Amino acid sequence: MEKSAGERGGPRYSLTERLADFTVGLRYEAIPAEVAKQACLHLLDFVGVALAGSREQAARAVPELVRAMGGAPEATLWGSGGRVPAALAALANGSVGHHLELDDGHILGHVHPAASLIPAAFALAEAHAGGGRELVAAIVAGYELLIRVGRGLAASAMYDRGFHGPGLLGAFGAAAASAVMLRLDREPAAHALGNCSLGPAASFQAFKEGAAVKDLYCGWPAMTGMMAAQFAARGVSGPRELFEGKLGFARAVTDRCDLASITADLGDAWLLPTTYIKRHSACSFAHTMIDALLDLPGVGSIPVDEIVRLQVSTHRFAADLDEPAPQTITAAKSSLPFCAALALRRGRPLLADFTPEALADPAVRALAARVAVRLDPDLDARHAAREDRRPARVEVVLRSGKILTAEREVARGWPEEPFSAEEVIGKFRALVEPQAGPAQTQRLLETILRLPTLPDVSPLGRLLELALSG
Repeated sequence: MEKSAGERGGPRYSLTERLADFTVGLRYEAIPAEVAKQACLHLLDFVGVALAGSREQAARAVPELVRAMGGAPEATLWGSGGRVPAALAALANGSVGHHLELDDGHILGHVHPAASLIPAAFALAEAHAGGGRELVAAIVAGYELLIRVGRGLAASAMYDRGFHGPGLLGAFGAAAASAVMLRLDREPAAHALGNCSLGPAASFQAFKEGAAVKDLYCGWPAMTGMMAAQFAARGVSGPRELFEGKLGFARAVTDRCDLASITADLGDAWLLPTTYIKRHSACSFAHTMIDALLDLPGVGSIPVDEIVRLQVSTHRFAADLDEPAPQTITAAKSSLPFCAALALRRGRPLLADFTPEALADPAVRALAARVAVRLDPDLDARHAAREDRRPARVEVVLRSGKILTAEREVARGWPEEPFSAEEVIGKFRALVEPQAGPAQTQRLLETILRLPTLPDVSPLGRLLELALSG
């Protein structure tokens, strides 16, 4: 990757300028083949999650609103049909794609890259007749930049201030991906990142309470980042030192940060493959606990009345997600007691298990009331030393006196236990085929996996618009 002027000994470049250099200089041919392949798999995973989300009644408000707003028919509303302005398509598809809590994420970055930036990149590809290779480059640029920004800022913003990382930072990934699709030069691309000063200060309280606005914590950044790039393309300038300035973004949202890590090994070490893919339709802070429970012998077949107590020991922040009686499905997905009860009761907290029936199930609710969540100093210290570890220990006390125990530091689907390509494809089929049918699902699958060969992504957009009508 070509070095910036600052690295060559010229005037000092700001962080936004250095990131812009990387973004506009990235070409598909320079991306390692395995990274490009992973980008297509993450697109496939997100499409499946978004299409399944579009079937949910609770997720329809945003697509219905943007469809009613009208405007230029530039980009597709996935699954729900219709074409709207590109920025509104990014808003709707990003929100719908985050609704199920099944979209991908990054442990150290504390971000959800796919839902935050793929809707923006894809909508602009449709609006500007972009090709598959260009879209892959935009996705990779967005992932690499967003993960690095999150790695430098998100932990303190979340733990110290209570911000939601994806909602706070997602616009940066969307702006980078949009800069590629808009074919911006370095200066306007830097302004696109600077214009993300317009991004939302999203509170994690929405997750804890199960407020429906949580869905927009990825859709809104997707739209904001795209519009930041569109403004830059029209000459609207952003702050040059947005991150490091005395009155800049880092000082505003964090108590401690590592700005140097944002550009460390940029263009040499590729972080997209370290993004996790979700197995469970729940907040990622619950995943190590869920998988520890699923490791127990006989899980799913233990009679509820035989379980006296379940203790979950975990680290900071996860221990705060301790609501035993969530009132909405959204809140249930961020409730460790409910997720634990669902895992023990059903043997699998998958998409089909987070339903109004499960929320009202007396057995699940009674079991959730017996779950004690505690902050464990040792596990917390291990998490603080390695933020890519989210340790959880579970102890199930049975009426017979027997105690079942299990412990995990990482969940399935994370970099240490990644899903294979076949498993990602299986998840996609399971999400899409029930409504789209086998033939339409296969067409979508084949088209996405050969994305780099497409001279124009518009045919894929038409498949996504009609995906659930087959």
